[in-house]
Parts: sequence; C-alpha cells; structure tokens
Amino acid sequence: MKNVELSYQQLNDHAKTRLNKPLFDSISEVTDIVIVGAGLSGLAAAKQLSDSNEYQFKVYEAKSRVGGRTINQALKDNRGNEHIVDGGAQWIGPTHVAMHDLIEELRLNTFLTPQVGESLQFDAPEPPLQQELNVLRAQLNQLAAHLPMRAPWLARSAKQWDEITTLQWMQRAQFSLEAIQELDYSVQTFLAASISDISFFYLLFYIRSAGSIEQLEDLNNGAQDSLIKEGAQSISIELRKRINAQLNFDAVVSVDDYDTFTLVTLQSGQVTLCQKVIFAMMPSLLKNIRFSPALSEEKLALIDNWNTSVGSIKAHILFNKPFWREQGLSGISFLPNEAFSSTFDCTRTNSDAGALTVFVNGSAEMRALTVTERRERILSQLSQLFGPLALEAIDYVEMDWMNEPFQQGCESPLNVNVLSNFGKELRTPHGNVYFCGTETAEVWSGYMEGAVTAGYRAAGEVEMALNESRVV
Repeated sequence: MKNVELSYQQLNDHAKTRLNKPLFDSISEVTDIVIVGAGLSGLAAAKQLSDSNEYQFKVYEAKSRVGGRTINQALKDNRGNEHIVDGGAQWIGPTHVAMHDLIEELRLNTFLTPQVGESLQFDAPEPPLQQELNVLRAQLNQLAAHLPMRAPWLARSAKQWDEITTLQWMQRAQFSLEAIQELDYSVQTFLAASISDISFFYLLFYIRSAGSIEQLEDLNNGAQDSLIKEGAQSISIELRKRINAQLNFDAVVSVDDYDTFTLVTLQSGQVTLCQKVIFAMMPSLLKNIRFSPALSEEKLALIDNWNTSVGSIKAHILFNKPFWREQGLSGISFLPNEAFSSTFDCTRTNSDAGALTVFVNGSAEMRALTVTERRERILSQLSQLFGPLALEAIDYVEMDWMNEPFQQGCESPLNVNVLSNFGKELRTPHGNVYFCGTETAEVWSGYMEGAVTAGYRAAGEVEMALNESRVV
C-alpha cells in the first residue's frame, strides 16, 4: 500500500484481514473521512472538519470545478473588463445566518438587490382578490407552522396533504381561478414548477423551512434580499483554499462498507480506505453510485422518486449602463411572456455597466433555439418592456442546469407521496455513509443557507460517531 501513515495502522490492519490481496494492494489513499461533492454543502462539511482538526479527510468532486449549484460567469464590456454574474444560486436573505457568517469570515461582500424605481408587473389585485390572497397566505403559513421542523412527515395530516397537489388543495378549498393563478406564478418563481406538479405537503414543508411564504416571495428582507459581490461561487473557491485537505476532481463510482472500514472507488480506478463517507449532493444523483451493502428500499424509493425540475434557463445580459434606471424603472419585471418569466437588476455596486438577470422559459420551443436565437428572442421581448436600448446588449451568457455534467437540474420540487413516505431517509445514515446537501436541511431547504447548515450537521454527526468508537 502506498502513502499510508503510521497513524492509520489499525485501520490498515482491519482492511488487510478482510480483503483479498489484489483488492488490498489497490488501495492508494488512506484517510478518516471522505467527502463526496465540493459544492457548498460538501465544502461546509470540510470546513467544519478542518476547524475542529480532529480527523483527516479528502474531498472528491466529479465536476472540474468547485461550487456545485453555484457558478460565477463573466460578462465582458467593450473595454474587456469582466462583470461577474451568478449562473446558479444567487441571493441570500437576512435570516440566512450561516451564510452571512461564512461570507464575513471569508472576507467577501454583499450588496442589496437593486430595486430603486418602478417594477413592471401585473396591475395590483382588486381589493376582493387581494383580500382572498391575504387569506390564502395566512392559511398556508398557519398550516406550515404546525409541521414539526425536524420531522414534518410526523404531522397528523402529512399523508393526507401529500396525496394531493397544491392545485387540488386550492380547488377543494374553493379559491378563485385568479387566486390559483397568482399562487401558481409565485411558486414557479422559487420552485420552478407549477402547483399542479407540486405536492401540497411539500409546499407546506418548504414554507415551514423558510419561516413563511412571504420570506420565499419577498426581495426586501426576504430570500432575494442581497447578492454576493464576488459571486456566490466565490464562497466555494475561498473554502477550497482554506480547508486542510486534498481535493481531487474525480467521480466516485462505488462505496463498499465493511463495518470497521470503508472503501471508496473512483472513476479513475483509485481506491481510498476510510472510516466514514459523507455524500453532499442532490438525492437523485445517488443513483449513479453503487453501494455495498445496497441502500435500503426506502432510501432507493426516495432517490427514484426525487424530482428535479426542468425549470428555466438562467441568462445574464450586459449593457453599457443600467439604462432602465433613467426611465424610473427598477429592472425588475414579473410579466411572463414567450421568452422569459421575470427579470432582475443584478448590477454590481461599483459598475458603470448595467446587468440584468433573466429567467428564461424552459419550454421546448425556447430550448430548441440556438443560443444566438434565444438571445435575440429575449432582447426582443426586453425591448417591449424597457424600450429600444434593450436591443443594444454588449454581452450575453446563459446557464442551463439540465445540461450541466453530473447534475440533474437545480431545483427539487417534489410531487405527491414522496416526502411523507420517504422523507425520513433524507438524513438517515447508511452504515458508515452519511448524507447532506441543501435538500436535507431543516431550515431554508433548497437554498445556499440550507446547504451550508446541512454540511455542518453531517460533519458533526461523523465526528460524534468517530469519537464514540475510534478505529485509529
């Protein structure tokens, strides 16, 4: 065996007595903990392990970059200067405490989402509809508040709510068609799916996780309150510099749990001997890994039924200046059309140029277009909202998470009969294997905040398990 430190002798002896010689000789790395996934959750777990400095660990990432579902993209102006935008997760809110602490520790900077001026959206609801929407939001918040935070599937009505979609619940509750349309559009902005495809129970869990539906919807003091000046991926880039571990860009293909030790095999053929493994990824991606012993039937059912939204394509467009501000407009629009559903001003505070975030329709028609054709379609629609200067774009970049290697979409809107039946498997360890990722978070599930806190949780669980029964 190569590169085996003396401190791992006992772990090494366990493996030597259980494995045949060719397999034992194939081991090229030895460590205490392997983390699979170098997104926010995996690197948060790595940070906690590094800070405590009790156990050695290694991080393996299938992509050629860190950051997971965050990615910095660059728009170039006419002088060749780069303007960073977020192709993935973008915003943080004031209640995202772990994220704010991490940003401060890494000496990164935030700025408020620009929104000075008028936003373009449908006319304000007439008083009767507004009153109905107020009642609707109050009911959703009240029902969500009764879900147990750690185990929402234990709620008395969990099964009943999980058998119907959100649309079916609204129809049975006799909300008007206008109210249904309003909620459908709202939910699509944060879950990238229609209420006809989302379990009512899952929506309640999502609201409970955020604190209220208003927290999910709002810019001011809500989930879309602020952006990271250096780009959200910069958190992972900085964490990679700080963690005391070797990070390899290689895909894990199998995990063999021998109780007193575990073997992790990579696509390159490298085999790592360790005690514990943390998987930090979307649940649906676990189907690409071979586990021995096999995962439980409930865990496999969770993985097989975990939806990933086709969702929208996220585009960013650069202009010479934020010209919409001269017209008294904020750059924010909520007027769905054939090209996109919404826009936001994402201009950095120190920039003379102007930048817009555009959530492009994920329809088959829009996906069938080339990037150039899609850009022209979007600019044409933007000009109808913001005037002819919208046609004078300097640069354009887009991100389609359905085409990202080792990724299956970005959001995870669950359909019926998944969360209540299999949700308890989200965080349940499988022998020496532990799980994190934003989908496993209790608070702010689906957001960067949830990813970070889930990583901290998994690292703590592994450290506790190793402290209770040390092999080394």
